[in-house]
Amino acid sequence: MKKIIKRVLKDIGMLLLLGLLGLVGWHLLYGRNLIAIPHDTALPGTLDLPYESAMADGILTHEEIAIHYAPQIDQAVNVLLAAGGRGDFLTAVNYDGDWSCLNNWENLRRGDLSAVVYYSVQETDTHYYVGYDFYHPRDDAEIWLDRHENDMEGIMLCVPKSSDGYLAPEMMYVQGHGSLFFYSTGDVKPEDMQAGSHFGGSMALVGQQAHRPHLYICPNGTLKNQGHSVESAANHSTYWSVGNSGVRYSYGGKAETPRSWNGAFDTNLCSYELRPLEELWAHRHGPYDGTGVFGSYGAFDGDNWGEDKANPPWAWRNKTIYGFGGSFLSDPVWTFNRAIRGAGLSAAYVDNRWADWTLTFGKAFLPAGVDAKDCTLHLFRDGWEFSNPAWFTLQPDGNGAYDILLCEERRTLWVASPAGGTWWMELRDAQGEVIPGAAAAVKAEPLAK
Repeated sequence: MKKIIKRVLKDIGMLLLLGLLGLVGWHLLYGRNLIAIPHDTALPGTLDLPYESAMADGILTHEEIAIHYAPQIDQAVNVLLAAGGRGDFLTAVNYDGDWSCLNNWENLRRGDLSAVVYYSVQETDTHYYVGYDFYHPRDDAEIWLDRHENDMEGIMLCVPKSSDGYLAPEMMYVQGHGSLFFYSTGDVKPEDMQAGSHFGGSMALVGQQAHRPHLYICPNGTLKNQGHSVESAANHSTYWSVGNSGVRYSYGGKAETPRSWNGAFDTNLCSYELRPLEELWAHRHGPYDGTGVFGSYGAFDGDNWGEDKANPPWAWRNKTIYGFGGSFLSDPVWTFNRAIRGAGLSAAYVDNRWADWTLTFGKAFLPAGVDAKDCTLHLFRDGWEFSNPAWFTLQPDGNGAYDILLCEERRTLWVASPAGGTWWMELRDAQGEVIPGAAAAVKAEPLAK
């Protein structure tokens, strides 16, 4: 009997030891908070800057605008991937203490994952365009082909200007994996979408003045609603293995690291810091030698699961609809007008610092017998096509030539693209062949920095 009891106790001891080892291993591998961590469940101090305070010096700065509209972000976290979900945390590109992006995948457990959101502001004579961009060190997935080092997605708000105070955003587009989805607080409808653009729905707003977008960012993973794509929190689609579990980030003026990331968003609260996008924009021209942020113009330097597969906002693109990019950030007026029928936004920029070039389109000339309706215009830079033919129209000028117009009757496009190089246009027939004797003019002017 003593032997039996001794054996049972030994077996129980082994089971307890294995259980303890399993518990520790699970905690280390997936970072789950198996023991409740005491923390405040009240919304972290979301900082607001009233219009009267912001205008005390007579100037409304871009930072003050960005603070006012800073979004509330529900970041879903997939604890089965990326170091127990840490790859889903919002953070800075240099979170690991250096500006090399080649080691950001490896440093996920060692770096400072304090929360950072990048912002940009442009303005025309009628509107502000306020961008918020979200960086993750890893785009991780169950399917290895979906993985890559570095990831950045974001949003752009269209906000009417007023001399009497802040106004609510009118429209917003969100970006995820080359697709833009458009949201509105007004009467924009699915049938108003043009050029293959996607209707997102109504914009969810929170805050005392209903002025802050409420966003949902998808977690790491495989399928449509994954890979950190951004959606409005009002009608987002949750990822199959996560549900509504993760971190709720709110602007609090300081960068905090999540202390808990299991359970409902409103139980896991974290403050983020705003940083100007200029921090990254300043690195866009290199060096491209493995020591910097970018491996080439418009591509983060990465070598895990593929080379340089993530892009900053000035290089986001949808090849089918918008061509090869360069205007999502650099010309937001164009992006909204191109996507939403009747948007009619003014392109008279007062401040637009997110472009390297302005392209001004001039005249086109066709040989006798060629009908303009059978022609398409194609914009090239250094041998690759920059545009979509649907961008352009030909309008007779009454003197036998044609004015080249962008689809909303504009002549100028602001773009981000490397310095140097050659721009040109081609006229092609219905079969896609270059039309002999045809000519089209574009003037490319680099912007002084």
